[in-house]
Amino acid sequence: MAPRSRPPRDAAATRSMARRRRRRRALAALALTGALIAGTAYGAWRYIDENEYLLDEHCEAVVAGETQRLSPAQAYSAAFLSASAAERGLPPEAALHAIAISLQETDLELREDEGELGERVLFARGVGSWAGEGSAEGTPIDSAGFYDLLEERAAAEDVDEDEDSEDEDAVVWEPDMPLDEASEALLRPHNPQFYPEHRSRAETFLSPLAGQSEASLTCTLSQLEDEIPSPDPQGVSEELVALLPAALEIPSTEYEGDEEDEEAEDFDPEPIPEGIVDLEGSSESGIVTVTPPENSELLDEGYSMDWMLAHWAVASAREYGIQTVELDSRMWDRDAAGWTDSSREDVAENTVRIGFDRDWDEE
Repeated sequence: MAPRSRPPRDAAATRSMARRRRRRRALAALALTGALIAGTAYGAWRYIDENEYLLDEHCEAVVAGETQRLSPAQAYSAAFLSASAAERGLPPEAALHAIAISLQETDLELREDEGELGERVLFARGVGSWAGEGSAEGTPIDSAGFYDLLEERAAAEDVDEDEDSEDEDAVVWEPDMPLDEASEALLRPHNPQFYPEHRSRAETFLSPLAGQSEASLTCTLSQLEDEIPSPDPQGVSEELVALLPAALEIPSTEYEGDEEDEEAEDFDPEPIPEGIVDLEGSSESGIVTVTPPENSELLDEGYSMDWMLAHWAVASAREYGIQTVELDSRMWDRDAAGWTDSSREDVAENTVRIGFDRDWDEE
């Protein structure tokens, strides 16, 4: 019996089936490609996120709707200039002018550091064109020299008009004077018209750094071990004692012998910070607790010491490996890069607690 022959397939139907198979294969290939791309993108994102390659380290101040940014190094310098003005009993406007002038002249970055706090070079060298023809007197370039001249020019206002004085023609520095005029009074070397450009940023950062606004300065910082300094609670303690001894009313040792002895001239008083700046533990387990006086006789009324100290610590976080800063019911956390409410009960009122442990336990 001859085999039954199959009827011939419809050519149109065969082509349609082939197209469907090709379409399914194409869709499967596209789905696989999409999955591979998504997996690769997710893996790359996780790698970048964990290694913080795209992290923009910065410090930010938000005051009265105004937001301004500085680098961590700039914020540290601004905090230093503000605290230095407070220590001298100068009004906050002195710090405002110092920060704005430094922004213009050195971008608020440390040029030289000789070890002593007052010798930090944050200003430009040069002589202002208004200093007089043939004048060889350079402008102060370190923080101590800057504030020395500012105090001298501020005191010039009190000089008796009838009293003969070499400074009777000097321009007087006043807290409320515009920045261009302040730059002339302080013999700054750049064109006076440039300095006012930096007032807004300086003013916004001064508010938290002088303690005038609460929880208004924060820093976004790396946590990579090879990019951050080791925790240094002792360094924080030593800098605070050296930077603000008068404002914190830190007593010093006294010479116990006869003041007329030769040894009395060489006696170097040592600060006694116990009860004011206390250090407990070391490295990551270290805690620095700062208890400022309630009413400092030296401090200008424009400052609030507790929030000035808290914001100083935030601005110094990258320098010293600080992880947390607490004041009253608020806490700055380096991981969160912001201020949050704290329920910790062991922090005394108006006391600043500075921590160095990333794995802090609020309870």
